[in-house]
Amino acid sequence: MSLDGSVMFVLETKRSFCRICIASCGTLVTIDGDTVVDVHGDPDHPLSQGYLCPKGRALGAMHHDPARLSGSFVRREGMLAATDHRVAVEAAAGAIALVIAEHGPGSVGFFLGSGGFLDPAAAFVARKFRQGLGTDQGYSTATVDSIAKVLVAALMAGTTALVPHLDEFSTLVLMIGSNPVVSHGQSTGFPNPVEWIRRARARGEVYVIDPRRTETARQATHHVAIRPGTDHALLAHLVRDVIRRRGVDVAELELRARGFEELANAVDRYDADLTTKVTGLAPADLVRLTDAVHNAPRLAVVTGTGTTMSVPGNLVEWLAWSLMILTDSFDRPGGMWFNPGYFTRLDERPTLPATPSTLPSAPSRPSVLNVAGEWPAALVPEEIESGRLRALIVLGAGLTTALPDTDRLRSALGTLDALIVLDILANETTAHATHLFSCHDQLERADVLAMDLYAPARYSHYTDAVVAPGEGRHAAWRVLAEIAAGVGVEVIGKGIDLGSVTTDDVLARVARRADITALRALEGVPIMAEKAVYDWAQRRLPNHVWDLAPASLVVQLVAQIETDTATTGPGLVLIPRRQLRRENAHAYRSGETADVWIHPRDAHVRSVIEGARVEVRSSVGRVFVTARVTDAITSGCVSLPHGYAETNVNRLISSVDLDSLSGMPRLSGTIVEVTDCALGDSGAGLGAAALGSAVPDTAVLSGVGAPS
Repeated sequence: MSLDGSVMFVLETKRSFCRICIASCGTLVTIDGDTVVDVHGDPDHPLSQGYLCPKGRALGAMHHDPARLSGSFVRREGMLAATDHRVAVEAAAGAIALVIAEHGPGSVGFFLGSGGFLDPAAAFVARKFRQGLGTDQGYSTATVDSIAKVLVAALMAGTTALVPHLDEFSTLVLMIGSNPVVSHGQSTGFPNPVEWIRRARARGEVYVIDPRRTETARQATHHVAIRPGTDHALLAHLVRDVIRRRGVDVAELELRARGFEELANAVDRYDADLTTKVTGLAPADLVRLTDAVHNAPRLAVVTGTGTTMSVPGNLVEWLAWSLMILTDSFDRPGGMWFNPGYFTRLDERPTLPATPSTLPSAPSRPSVLNVAGEWPAALVPEEIESGRLRALIVLGAGLTTALPDTDRLRSALGTLDALIVLDILANETTAHATHLFSCHDQLERADVLAMDLYAPARYSHYTDAVVAPGEGRHAAWRVLAEIAAGVGVEVIGKGIDLGSVTTDDVLARVARRADITALRALEGVPIMAEKAVYDWAQRRLPNHVWDLAPASLVVQLVAQIETDTATTGPGLVLIPRRQLRRENAHAYRSGETADVWIHPRDAHVRSVIEGARVEVRSSVGRVFVTARVTDAITSGCVSLPHGYAETNVNRLISSVDLDSLSGMPRLSGTIVEVTDCALGDSGAGLGAAALGSAVPDTAVLSGVGAPS
């Protein structure tokens, strides 16, 4: 104690790891009692080597954010009221039980966001809860930003268990619509991304193919400023060139893959003339890239949300995989490898788990494929409006800033019998909740690296909680388990007293029942296994060979060729962008706004100047934002980031115009127009009668922070 009797703490630094994204960088967290003083990178971490992005360094600020939730709440007479936690759990369970009694278990849905995926204990219990209820209504943010990767893996490999990773020996890397310097990767993590690119440059060439001159493009050896939504044409041309110029040993290929002739026929029309016309690339740039692929012994192709959120996202993934299979770059040094997982150990199994092709599809869009047991998240409003979805449990997701057609979604959420939300920060989605639970953030909970197939190396982490949980906050897994128990679903084990179960017990189940002592041995600096394991995946495929020409993808390409050969339509193309200091999942603070990037040529034509307040409108809605005029973006497109409540880009996106296979909305590729507000609102040419309201509902937003 101090001389005046007050308690004094000694600063303490604890080793942990970041769970904002899949990169999982090592952290050192300095605390003063329960106060987080500083978070910085761990120089002893074998992968991140002291690197930590601004989002990770801001974990302390997020932990102490005024918007942090504390307590449990139940909506009464239209208002969320603080309630004893046990009473709130019983109320939530009672609401679900009532829905099940009246409409059946299939009327209950589960929605996981990035905050749910990266809380492995909670994600595990949510999955068990859904399985125990027997409902098909599973949703996540994966179907609004990356479902093309999962779909193509299922169609070409027969399994969704394979995740390709960059190899440390690659001499040619193509990064298409990926900006890891900011995003740190989509399905493969990039801890310390600038250093990774620097090493790749020292080995050979790094091409960044993107309409924007991104932070990653500035680090690469080449930036290819392609027209948005045309990456498929470039890849089709590269596949065609490999087949025609580099040559393929068909007899050898048939030992590894089927569908070669169908693939060759599908890409045949993408000669240099059509490819330059579609992509907007100069012939010399196309030749340089084609020659690089021709001369490289193997190559690695990395895609990101810039492609998976685009209209031809499925085609991009398919053709990228085909290019690597044709050049024998999959599962080989110098190409891309598949992480079998530190705990999962896929390479020790006789066969990989097959992806079922007969899972039930959403009634509102029966033609859409059910990939890995999920329905497209864009269908949530329609399922609610139809009465099929009556109760929704949301774990770590800001629905109103993640899903398309914001106004329709808001209206639909308001009609649910129960909207049970578990989160750490107050936001517009928590303001809609009927039952709201404040959960531990990552500094308040123990964790293990659960998504080990997505890790950039074969390893795992374990961390204990860094600080004690704040009052009124509960482990998300425990809240879910308690609600499940209230409706008669056992998620931990039959007859087990939930009160005796610890987070470590659940994590041991997450990590394939690994002994908790072994998990704790991973605390801090991870135990590393092989950095890469080669030549194991293909012979374990359910069908033993890759499928180079899935029929549904060939059909999509045939239709796309007709679009590519037609005259380009008017208007600007909307594309997304990541931001270094903002996390989409937690970028929904009331009052914060984004700006729209527009090329000087396009701005001049529209009499838009730097800093002007402009209207960006599509056929379904509009937003008002500030214009930034910059040549860092290609002419013909504009860029507006996701995650903002006030300037919500999802107002521009249709919840009806979805990809025919995956149900993916057009988050990248929607046609928009930009008008300076000072010049008046013409509303012409884009369905002015269908435009949404100009600003968010202030009545809804005023209640965002109310529960805390």
